Amino acid sequence: MRRIGIDIGGTFTDFYLVDRERIETFKLPSTPDDPARAALEGLRSLQGRFGVSFQQLEVVGHGSTVATNAMIQRRGAKMALLATKGFRDILELGRLTRPPEALYNIQYEKPPELVPRHMIFEVDERVDSRGQVVRPLHEAEVIRLADRLKAAGVQSVAVALLFSFQNPTHEQKIRDGLAQRLPGVPIYLSSEILPEIREFDRTSTTAISAYLGPLVVGYMERMLGEITGPKFYLMQSNGGLTTLEMLRKRPAPLLGSGPAAGVVAAAAIGTAAGEANIVSVDMGGTSFDVSLIRDGRPVVTTDKKVGKYPLKVPVIDIQSIGAGGGSIAWLDGAKALRVGPHSAGADPGPACYGRGGQEPTVTDANLAIGLLNPDNFAGGSIRLDRAGGEQAIQRHVAGSLGMSALDAAAGIRRIVNAAMAGAMRVVTVQQGYDPRGCVLMAFGGAGPTHAVELAEELDIPRVLVPRYPGITCALGLALADVSHDYVQTLLADAATIELEALTRRYQELEAQGHRGLEGDGAPKDRHTMRRSADLRYLGQGYHLEAPVPGGAIDRRALDGMCEAFHAAHEATYGFRNPGEPIELVNIRVTATGRMDKPAFQATKEGGNDAGIARTGSRDVYSRETGKAEPYVLYDRAKLQAGNEVVGPAIVEQPDSTTVIPSRYRARVDGYLNLLIARA
Repeated sequence: MRRIGIDIGGTFTDFYLVDRERIETFKLPSTPDDPARAALEGLRSLQGRFGVSFQQLEVVGHGSTVATNAMIQRRGAKMALLATKGFRDILELGRLTRPPEALYNIQYEKPPELVPRHMIFEVDERVDSRGQVVRPLHEAEVIRLADRLKAAGVQSVAVALLFSFQNPTHEQKIRDGLAQRLPGVPIYLSSEILPEIREFDRTSTTAISAYLGPLVVGYMERMLGEITGPKFYLMQSNGGLTTLEMLRKRPAPLLGSGPAAGVVAAAAIGTAAGEANIVSVDMGGTSFDVSLIRDGRPVVTTDKKVGKYPLKVPVIDIQSIGAGGGSIAWLDGAKALRVGPHSAGADPGPACYGRGGQEPTVTDANLAIGLLNPDNFAGGSIRLDRAGGEQAIQRHVAGSLGMSALDAAAGIRRIVNAAMAGAMRVVTVQQGYDPRGCVLMAFGGAGPTHAVELAEELDIPRVLVPRYPGITCALGLALADVSHDYVQTLLADAATIELEALTRRYQELEAQGHRGLEGDGAPKDRHTMRRSADLRYLGQGYHLEAPVPGGAIDRRALDGMCEAFHAAHEATYGFRNPGEPIELVNIRVTATGRMDKPAFQATKEGGNDAGIARTGSRDVYSRETGKAEPYVLYDRAKLQAGNEVVGPAIVEQPDSTTVIPSRYRARVDGYLNLLIARA
């Protein structure tokens, strides 16, 4: 087996190579102007680094920020939206709610719409809520639309007609007619992107697909033009891989693909280490991503927003904030210290990089107080300028606050830790989940440097730092399976639904799943199908997902599904109504194709003495005591299973730095993870 995972981050592009029994990792600075350049440079360097050319690889797994950056920077395709006559303003109206930051702001201005109003065209047709055609679509209408779209110079088209999830005929006729008159222009149908109830959500998800499609496909085609030989897969937001051909049809799941890969790796590492409940935190150079893993599975949601727009596709529930090693420290108008969300990124990077960056960052602060090794950062590929970082802190923060640069650096660290702890509470406490029963798994280049303090903020008793924390997202790309999600709205009373018809509808979705997996190269004997259903009490405006057994659905299986819904409702909202009628809203199928992947191999544990890995000591400044304290330094590569490291200590490795404060002790487990707990 030869496969590689490539994760493009805001600061570094990470590579995780599996060459049969050998594992190699490395990092390169990202190239924000053209993200593919760093990825291709790393692939071309494999022969010189490890004696393996990329043509010899079997699989390339890739996580991309292209879709996310396009949404943030508003540089997607010039697109048009076709809507049923009378529903032109569906995106503008949305849910008629104001965002929290605008509730009391009389000067609030809405951000520009994803699709300008002059690019939204009405279609003279109508289908009712039962799927019956009320007003037919005529060929002359399609010709008229094609002429207007051609004159507008559109690069893609989204079609979202009323109740098309019940009857997609009109959308399909529009696609067929436009394809003849607008060759080369991709057309996205809501009945294929999201055949599900809720007009605004369905229109929004289809519009996002059309907005991102040409850019994503163009980027991937450039990558594939350079890569010949291995099978090329991309990570989706649901944690599964897919091919470019599938993303041509449904590009929206590429949003959030990089962070999703990290959660996939965290779940796999936790399973091997015997940890089923995990708060995973990924702190890179630009962002901080936190997610919850329950019973060994990442929490997946379909209630996600991209800015103000709902994205109703299954995504791993990740809370992201602008808090990373490159996050910039600044003073607001009241001279209060802030950190992020803007970042120095890879170019120019933090002030201590010596590449022209002038503003202080979290990395500058960690370096100033002594937590980072200036001579061995990123494996020695970057030599850090400690004096330059301190000067930036003094100039922009400490001087105005009347404190020393070291105290200001410690303050920067406390501020960013508080922001990250807030994000952790969103996916745990605010969801009714007690984080004290979890282990905190910290990864990303900067994650292990802050991990113990973050665990203290939420009273999490244990911290796990993987063997390669800075490359964890790339590892997830090497571990992931191929996966697709399918959904269909039913709207039926669970007590009276015809069970044979329900079984048949599930089988139809499963047949789609088999076709999709085979198209992605997954053999049929490796396919698995997982069923679920969205249920609600009759009259509710929201629903919850419950598992559904495979095979023919009988009354016993249906009763079990309803009981699972009652339990989920009680866990989520604190009560159940067993006497209330239950309505089945949507049926879902997750199709997974298992891939050959590297297995975690445990090593035999030896003695607890870590003396062979000790490399010296370094003073670390403490704001509480106002003086420096010596921390013992260890080389992570020399630590063996069973070794114990007593804090205060710092464990260094090319891709990250782990801080073990006083009163804490770390033990190396059989998989060479660091398990940190109070001494």
